[in-house]
Amino acid sequence: MIPARLMKDLERKGFSLDFPRYGSVEEEILAILAQDNQRLDAAIPILLQEKIDTGAILKKLDGSKKRRFRRLIAIAIQIFKKEGIDSSYLKSSSKSGDISYYHNLFRQAKEAQENEFKEEIHIRKSPNTSKSLGTLFAPAKIRIMGKIFSHEKLSNTELKYFYKAIRPLIHAILDEDMRRYLQIVEDSKKYHE
Repeated sequence: MIPARLMKDLERKGFSLDFPRYGSVEEEILAILAQDNQRLDAAIPILLQEKIDTGAILKKLDGSKKRRFRRLIAIAIQIFKKEGIDSSYLKSSSKSGDISYYHNLFRQAKEAQENEFKEEIHIRKSPNTSKSLGTLFAPAKIRIMGKIFSHEKLSNTELKYFYKAIRPLIHAILDEDMRRYLQIVEDSKKYHE
């Protein structure tokens, strides 16, 4: 079974599969290799975009996992060449064979990262969103929601404040009956002016 922590961290990097983050890319790669799962192996070229010490990882692996990792490094080098990404920090003595499967997943992950980033920027820069947030929430509440939106960790105090003061407002705003009620009030107001 794939650990949930690993799946969530890969999702943040654009590799779709579905909670706490790993401390380093090296730990993620070792966790993937421990799974012995070809679907997860396809995430390694995505992770190798970050400049890491592949030699340190190789020292922690046994024979078959070491060969598998070397093969994935060779695949990553070929993908990076096709994508115009610097791969000079990667060293491989293994032949990669057919990379089309890995390259397609790599491209999908890159597109997912770019789309998610564009969507976040669009939402954050929307004047209506900023104005509405300023109308409904105090600056401290907006700051905490911004941290949640950016997937940043909240302190214990912020977390308690979120559950006590922010979450009830969010639930009230999202409530369908409340939205219908407010829409009726808004529509009725027009007729009584």
